[in-house]
Amino acid sequence: MPTTPARRRLSPAEREAQITAAAIDVARAEGLAGVTLRGVAASIGVAPSLVAHYRPNMEDLVGETFRTVASTEVAEVRGIVGGANDGGVHDGGPVGRLRTLLACIADPARDDVATLWADAWSIGRSNAALAAAARDVMDEWQLLATSVVSEGVRDGVLRTDDPDAVGRLLFALVDATNGYALVDYLDRPTREGLVRSTIARAVGLDASALDPS
Repeated sequence: MPTTPARRRLSPAEREAQITAAAIDVARAEGLAGVTLRGVAASIGVAPSLVAHYRPNMEDLVGETFRTVASTEVAEVRGIVGGANDGGVHDGGPVGRLRTLLACIADPARDDVATLWADAWSIGRSNAALAAAARDVMDEWQLLATSVVSEGVRDGVLRTDDPDAVGRLLFALVDATNGYALVDYLDRPTREGLVRSTIARAVGLDASALDPS
């Protein structure tokens, strides 16, 4: 009878990478609460003890998993927003970049990461590694928003005395409306319109200036 070939034994580096990737897959499918020894082990078909051998501190793994997913999203959006200066698909200039930033944040394709942010705010109360990751990535978002607004102020197309405050306002609104979405409070157009119109007014634009083109 034919025999099933034995699985190749993974090197420590390969096993680390496998566990890291599995944790991300579990988080995207089940949320950060699903990133447990049993959950990660089951996703790759190994014993929980093997995962524990490589990642003995699950709080750290949860924090690193969130940091990887959330930072990757910021990098992707930063690249898209930067491309708004090339005269291509997006409108050029600071107003176009700000409009593009808001459109990226509101993209339904990013809803899974928005849900992970809700997990981070909640679970981070008792997980210091996750709380630190959330703070660090929020700083990345804040820097991106502030840079766009500051550019607009320099060019004379946006008006505010405090670009940092506008960035903080933006993500306070985004986080609040993402919370609304979790319980279906207000419909999506209303939630997104609230963010766009509030930020438009905060930088001296007409309330509809940041609506999608």
